[in-house]
Amino acid sequence: MKKFFRGLLFGAGVGSIAGLFFAPKKGSATREQLIEDTRGLVQQADELNDVLGDFKSSLQEVLSNVKTVVPEVQKEITDEIEDFKFQAEPRIQQIQEQLNKITSDLPSAE
Repeated sequence: MKKFFRGLLFGAGVGSIAGLFFAPKKGSATREQLIEDTRGLVQQADELNDVLGDFKSSLQEVLSNVKTVVPEVQKEITDEIEDFKFQAEPRIQQIQEQLNKITSDLPSAE
């Protein structure tokens, strides 16, 4: 078990030294870049929250408009259908009377 911990410490030390030699930037520059990137992400998240809030309020407005407009349109359509029925019924009756007259005037096929 002692050999394992010695190997672990040796590997950690060699890895740290190699990291310092081969790192593309200084630690302070890397930390600054991380801070800038984090600030950018926070700003983008805030902007996204604002856009989503605007979208939600727009969607609620559309839903409210639909709730008021749809019943009005339904009533208008129903009124138009009733008006059509009212106008069509006498015409249908006249057509039926003419059809009955024509069929009564035809000679029977017996």
